[in-house]
Amino acid sequence: MLIHRIFQVVTVIDCVVGMMASGFIVSVGSTDWMRRRKLPACDRILICLCSSRLLLQGTILHATLFPELTQWNVVRGHSVLLVLASTACLWFAACLSVFYCLKIATFTQPCFLLMKLRISAMVPQLLLGSALISLVSSLPFLWVDYSSHLCNSTRSHLKNISFESPTGNNISYFKGFVMYVTWAVVPLLFFIASSTLLIASLWKHIKQMRQNATGFKDSKTEAHITAIKSLISFLMLYICSFIAEILLGIPSCQAMSRWKHNICSLLIAVCPSVHSILLVLLNVRLKLAVKSILLYMKCHRKQDSAEALWQERKSMSSS
Repeated sequence: MLIHRIFQVVTVIDCVVGMMASGFIVSVGSTDWMRRRKLPACDRILICLCSSRLLLQGTILHATLFPELTQWNVVRGHSVLLVLASTACLWFAACLSVFYCLKIATFTQPCFLLMKLRISAMVPQLLLGSALISLVSSLPFLWVDYSSHLCNSTRSHLKNISFESPTGNNISYFKGFVMYVTWAVVPLLFFIASSTLLIASLWKHIKQMRQNATGFKDSKTEAHITAIKSLISFLMLYICSFIAEILLGIPSCQAMSRWKHNICSLLIAVCPSVHSILLVLLNVRLKLAVKSILLYMKCHRKQDSAEALWQERKSMSSS
């Protein structure tokens, strides 16, 4: 019981930290968008990605804080929101990876060069398509029967015990689980393929630089390395989160053991939080925004201290 509480506390803290990081990225991007009336395509993808993460971690946070809620409407709402947010995160992440690949990779195939020229103009359509696919993939979960998946403390099914569907569902949990895996695998393949191509392009570029070494650092290579660090970390986090979601969603009481549930839930919450923090640390504009906020807070604190000292001296002189 104590370990379960510890997992709950860690998950809550991680969700809060992740939501703060994602909210910061969304606020900075939205502020720039309103101020300039224009936003780079990459920043648009980041705003959509972090917005979907806010929804995902907010839903996880609510489910963690109120695990005793097993009414039909609550379970259905949680499931639909989780599938919607999770699928949107996967698709927006795939869009980000494909965008980086097309913009940074140096392949010379005609089809690749054509997509490289058009990718920025295609970003709004890609984001809209990703959102629509995520919405459509979550709708069937309004009619999924979760009673065959939920288990009580004795590992027996909750069907006809404390959870009953009032709508006469005709979609079994297993079918819903298979549908989710099918929808989730597609963006995973896109992400792995684009990340692999980008890594191959970077490796080729580094080999060329070593052969033509001039003793000076190549700023383009450094930009490639920074992007690759972000993508490699994202790839690892992406795969870990995907595996955790699959293990957590396997339709059996065995898969819903307390240890597996706690570990998988924690991983699903940790992975997007870590990547949001990495995005802030690796993005120059976001890093400057953090430094500006810290500098403002430091100056404001000094100003408050100076005002307090002045008020103290004034009161002493008047007395």
